[in-house]
Amino acid sequence: MLSPSPIKNKLMVDTRSTSRTQTRTKHQTPPPTFITRYHFAATMPSTPTLRSLVNPGVSERTDFPLRLSSTALLVVDIQKELTTIDVSINDYRHTTSFPRMVENTKKLVNTLRASRDGGNGGEVVFTYLEAQTNNSRDASLDYKLSGSLLSNLPNPSCPAQFLDGLAPIQGKDICLPKTSCSVFQSTNLDYILRNLNVEQLVVCGQLTDQCVESAVRDAADLGYFVTVVDDACGAESEEGHQKGLHGMNGFARIVCTEHLLKEISNPSDVGAIVREEKIITKEASTTETTINDNGTGGRSFNISADRGCQAAILRSLRAAGVKFLRYTSVDAYNTIRCKTVPLSHTMTLLPGRKARNSTSSPCSPMANPVCIAEVCFAGLPTHADALISSSNLSARNVLTLRPDFSSLRVLPYASKTAMIMCTAHNQQSLELSPLCARGLLERVLCEAREGLGIEFCVGVELEFMLFRSDARGGLPQPVDMSTFANSVTLNEQEEFISTLNDQLEQQDIPVELVHAESAAGQLELVLTYSSNVVQLADDVVFARETISACAKQYGMKALFLPKTSTTQAGNGLHLHFSFRDVADNSNDNAFTDPSQPSGVSLRGQSFIEGVLNHFPSLLSFTLPTVNSFRRMGPGCWTGHEVGWSVEDKEVPIRVCVDLNSRMATNVEFKLSDATANIYLELAMILTAGVEGIKTEAKLRPMMGESNNEIRHSLPTTLLESLDSLKQDKLLTSVMGSALSTAYIAVRKAQVDCEKTLEEELLDAFIKA
Repeated sequence: MLSPSPIKNKLMVDTRSTSRTQTRTKHQTPPPTFITRYHFAATMPSTPTLRSLVNPGVSERTDFPLRLSSTALLVVDIQKELTTIDVSINDYRHTTSFPRMVENTKKLVNTLRASRDGGNGGEVVFTYLEAQTNNSRDASLDYKLSGSLLSNLPNPSCPAQFLDGLAPIQGKDICLPKTSCSVFQSTNLDYILRNLNVEQLVVCGQLTDQCVESAVRDAADLGYFVTVVDDACGAESEEGHQKGLHGMNGFARIVCTEHLLKEISNPSDVGAIVREEKIITKEASTTETTINDNGTGGRSFNISADRGCQAAILRSLRAAGVKFLRYTSVDAYNTIRCKTVPLSHTMTLLPGRKARNSTSSPCSPMANPVCIAEVCFAGLPTHADALISSSNLSARNVLTLRPDFSSLRVLPYASKTAMIMCTAHNQQSLELSPLCARGLLERVLCEAREGLGIEFCVGVELEFMLFRSDARGGLPQPVDMSTFANSVTLNEQEEFISTLNDQLEQQDIPVELVHAESAAGQLELVLTYSSNVVQLADDVVFARETISACAKQYGMKALFLPKTSTTQAGNGLHLHFSFRDVADNSNDNAFTDPSQPSGVSLRGQSFIEGVLNHFPSLLSFTLPTVNSFRRMGPGCWTGHEVGWSVEDKEVPIRVCVDLNSRMATNVEFKLSDATANIYLELAMILTAGVEGIKTEAKLRPMMGESNNEIRHSLPTTLLESLDSLKQDKLLTSVMGSALSTAYIAVRKAQVDCEKTLEEELLDAFIKA
């Protein structure tokens, strides 16, 4: 039987005899837990059953992500007798379905075992074909009528055999031999699951349209919350697989392995708790506010503020030990602007209570919680709180910060604080401010989706250098003198890297790769490619903050300064782009086309050409400081001329090829660094690329491909790039006059305060 959950007060009574009845109470204080974007730690004194939370006609299957303490993984019929794979046979079963099923099932089994063995809950159940008698006379009538394979099952004299890496562990996993299609009909699985207090059943195995479907439908009828892992199920044909999924669609939620592994790795899900309180809150009322855009794009933003959900969020935060809510925005020059509200004060704004300076009870305790002067978003340089008069901004107006609940994370390095990203809105009209870079990126993405039917995917490579916290000899010293892909930094800083990875995972920021870069003490983090571009931009902001805080914990300082030495490579923030057709349910990469010589589709080529056409202007966003341009030039691994190529790291636009398929998958924009506002630079690059697609721009020849090639140098200073931006009607019109005017004015003012490289390094070190 599962051991009691550490967050429950479990009352256990022996009812076999009144005189022998014993009552035992077990209580254990849970360890500190963190809340991520959607994942709230359920540290309440007791946990209701999931079934008790169902509101008939209102609840949906997706309202109940996995709770590991009540979850079991059911592996159906993956055994050597049935799961033969012959790679020489070129058909769906042998080349696609079964290999994929086996690989993903191994991931699921290993993950559930690790959770179970680590005391976090979860069971692994194997069901397989095996008769109780040597002649299989106990097999079902259906099997006896289904040919020699099913009428002559593995048996006690010739037991079932399992695949390497997918064999049950005796004494830990649960093994249930069966003699019919349905595991629930021919075994005591239901009895066992109820003894284990299992409510949620994750199903994988074979065949999708036979035994898997039978198990899923029976489990749903018996009252289990069922999850089917699409790519961990196998069938003889694609038609059979889809038929099975269609048959289970009304009985289970259907997800992929990657989705489920993320859910398992963050078992306390904010969605579950928010939805639980939403489900049981009878008086949760919804107030919908329509916020009009600033007019540059004609888009409206609809925000639903559910008081029941927000109450659930606040109570969950309080249960996790959070005391402060940090409402955050990033100004046009990449300065994080934020204000903190004590959670205790926000709790007083729940329905029925009044806020200070308010004439009525608020409809939403977390809506418009704080405000910041408008000038702070685009009128102040990075080096001082000094108003730049030519920005045409003043201290007259105030913008309110409207939180995006999907971005809420508890900060592992400041565990009493939860941070939430916001958009900036006019205090009176509630219109999105034209100075809000995050809102601008949302609008650009929306227009691409609605106007062109494409959805962008973006990846990020974030570089930084580690310095000793004590500056010896007056100048900061790197922690080592390592070189590219060297093991020195990885070995010596393993504890830092491990802690950093843990803290990023706690914030649901997935890291794909870590390696040493070219400069001394330099590391690169590759964040996982994402189709949620705004969320990825948020991840970059959270990651930078986490890296800086984590480095301090280990007696170091992390610098993102683009150039720290004239003799070494600098810090970049490389951006990768691709897109897909919204109407294409296959999610195929529309950037790729093997029939083209470059491997890039015609629209992909037009996207690249659009970026190249506006490259000089784009540098004012992607290389936004004087120091940024120190990183650029021949031999700097960045490129310095307008052009593109395939897998050439000395050009500014590089088409990247997949290591396995050898197909072009995305395009990399190399001339970017972490001093840029990530929302603004993404918005501008995508704007230029979208314009190329709209005009069906023809891609120029690859660099070095033409003997008559005329090469154009990129701007070598920030002032040159700003002059190009001033003449760029497309980018300035999308930005709007208020933001473009302020941006150019403030950036030029920063050029006037130019420092030497040594002064820049010392200044960055002091502020880190």
